Amino acid sequence: SFRLALEALYSRHTGGHELRYTLFGKPEPATYVYAENLLETIAAAQGAALHCVDSIKPRRRVYAVGDNPASDVAGANAYGWTSLLVRTGVFDGSEGENSREYPADAVVENVEE
Repeated sequence: SFRLALEALYSRHTGGHELRYTLFGKPEPATYVYAENLLETIAAAQGAALHCVDSIKPRRRVYAVGDNPASDVAGANAYGWTSLLVRTGVFDGSEGENSREYPADAVVENVEE
């Protein structure tokens, strides 16, 4: 991966020092925190709320749709969102009905489904 190559180059050119970095993107939690905050902003602008302040109304379900079990599904599952894995792109269903390592809540043929 690019990160591993960068770490190796950095170490070689700095006399063995370790590269310090902050990782962003899926499946890192910061990505989902940002997305949830954005969803809250959009919901509030439309007069709704993603999270309810009282215990009577349940939290609305958030769906994460993706084609990569290791990033899309792993991140959604770790953050407590409902994960939908599509059989396009990275995941083609060759592993069976679902990813063995990062199983989604549901597997669908495409985004339209």
